[in-house]
Amino acid sequence: MGKIEKDAIDMIEIEVVTLLRRADFKRTLDGEKNSLDRSGYLILHTLYKEGPKTIRTLSDIFQLNISTMSRQIHALESKGHIERNTDIHDARVNLISISESGKNALLKLRDQRRKSYEELLSDWKEEEKEIFAELITRLNRKIEKTRRLQS
Repeated sequence: MGKIEKDAIDMIEIEVVTLLRRADFKRTLDGEKNSLDRSGYLILHTLYKEGPKTIRTLSDIFQLNISTMSRQIHALESKGHIERNTDIHDARVNLISISESGKNALLKLRDQRRKSYEELLSDWKEEEKEIFAELITRLNRKIEKTRRLQS
């Protein structure tokens, strides 16, 4: 049994590395078509789904220091993808929210990615797609939990 697990882990390790390399390559090819890098996409997605957040809250969510998150927010702000508004409960605090431009950029890129995955997985059975979605979600949640415990 140990040998089988090792072989499966070996396959997972190399396939994840290969997947990430190919995703980076595709992102490089598509770079001119969209204005969002991975970090920007994830920040906008969070703001779109969860609503306005402070930079501190965003830095906690993504486990980044505030200066790194501030740079990413500044980059999104310079593209017009986010807006800063004063918190009505504390005038010293700025809330970051997604702008209409940011929402359009996010949804456009999400639709492009959906189409790519639909094409890539077109010969998969619906059950296989559901299993894959469940397993990759489980892996991502475990990685996130492990990261939080280590920080």
